[in-house]
Amino acid sequence: MIFTRCLCFFLALPLVLASVIPRYRLATRDTIQSNNTYKITNVKAGNVVDLSGFDNKSIIGYPDHNGTNQRWTLEWTSGSWAIKSFGLGLYIGLDGAAANGTKLVAVSDVATWDIWFDEVNASNYRIFEHNTIQNWDLSDYGNSTPGNPIQTWAEWKGFHQTWKIEQQ
Repeated sequence: MIFTRCLCFFLALPLVLASVIPRYRLATRDTIQSNNTYKITNVKAGNVVDLSGFDNKSIIGYPDHNGTNQRWTLEWTSGSWAIKSFGLGLYIGLDGAAANGTKLVAVSDVATWDIWFDEVNASNYRIFEHNTIQNWDLSDYGNSTPGNPIQTWAEWKGFHQTWKIEQQ
């Protein structure tokens, strides 16, 4: 019985923490304009968020070549952001539930994200699955190898979890 209670507590903890994280960090529509097109660049690796041309599904880090598969339309929807490929009109979503190591993929249905300023450098952003503590993470600690997958991971102070968002 005690074990079950402890297990339930630890499983519910991320949801509780997400609900009390101060929302003042949420990037407002004054900072990012809805329905504009952006390039999203990983701060550590310098690679941009890329919808893989190989499978039109995987969301990866890749050197910038100004492709439409590397440009994203950010849409404000009911208190969070949807991020849509400028080239194919697919949204960035998850290949499963938000958890450490879940890969980002292109999906046809709207998926929503919270975009917050980074606490260490307010000119950078963190992108969280809506109402969770899972944020985008360029895998292998921000390895700049082209094609490195982008996944979700619980927030920690790694620069490979921070992003520049620049209007195009």
